[in-house]
Amino acid sequence: MQQSINVAVIGAKNLIGEAVLELLAQRRFPAQRVYAVDGEDYEGDVAAFGNRELEVHQLADFAFENVQLAIFVAGSEVARRYVPDARTAGCVVLDFSAAFRADAGVPLLVSGINDSLQLDAGETGLVSVPNCTVTPLAQALAVFTPKGLSRVTVSTYQSVSGSGQAAMEELATQTTSLFAQRETEVNVFAKRIAFNVLPQIGEVDAAGISEEERSVRDELRRVLALPALEVEATCVRVPVFFGHGWSVALATEQAMSRDEIALQLEQAGLRVVTESDSFGPYLTPMEATGNDLVWVSRLRVEGTRVQFWLAADNVRAGAALNIVKLAESMLAKGYLA
Repeated sequence: MQQSINVAVIGAKNLIGEAVLELLAQRRFPAQRVYAVDGEDYEGDVAAFGNRELEVHQLADFAFENVQLAIFVAGSEVARRYVPDARTAGCVVLDFSAAFRADAGVPLLVSGINDSLQLDAGETGLVSVPNCTVTPLAQALAVFTPKGLSRVTVSTYQSVSGSGQAAMEELATQTTSLFAQRETEVNVFAKRIAFNVLPQIGEVDAAGISEEERSVRDELRRVLALPALEVEATCVRVPVFFGHGWSVALATEQAMSRDEIALQLEQAGLRVVTESDSFGPYLTPMEATGNDLVWVSRLRVEGTRVQFWLAADNVRAGAALNIVKLAESMLAKGYLA
């Protein structure tokens, strides 16, 4: 009989927290009890868990001793403050924030790619989960690593939900204002996002590389175990509520045929769009929203050079599903006793 444990989701009322709770319920994760945990803004609130409602517990006084697994989806500041408390209480922690992603002592995992490194979390009891822009991209690129993946050039087209609820509200408000011929207010983003694209996500360093672009480069190298991989990334925020897109070009040392690539992508769990598909010949981020798949279209191959388009639900497929799959794997392997 599979072990049943208690689980806490910290950040339960944000977009990713809600998706994690939804997936835990849908996939029937064998939890004896699930705690929804968040900040004081949500005191007295409830969170959906399947057809049930969970009371939202206050993070400041939550007793981590009551759970074996703590899933943090509340951002870096919260993670740095409360993950040590969870670890002191004996919890295993899955953290979806940038707080520990660069820490060589903390495994950075994508289910199905490098989750065998879960064993490395034995002493720290802490697993870091990549950026939602990185996970779907890593799932696609992992197919090419046995062929000597040497270079990746990617442009990302990232929806505003990646910046949270306030960003979505800003897009909606600006759009309404423009149709009503009123002035728009800019608060979350540096410039107007409605009917616009912003070619910088996060602050830039002296070389002009943004925080998001560094995240893509560094996290891909760690997840794929390719520290010398050449990664050229340009990350763009687009006026879409949900769903990310990626334009990918790569080079390998060994050539692969288009049919071979398509087959291996499918075997890796991605969905390759063909001309015969009713929604073909390509899939948009809007069409990818609300499902768990990473979609590949516009696949082009010329010798050792490959190009394709990815689309995925950034909240569900890019973040929450990887978190829940890692939790399932850790439970099955006995790491959550």
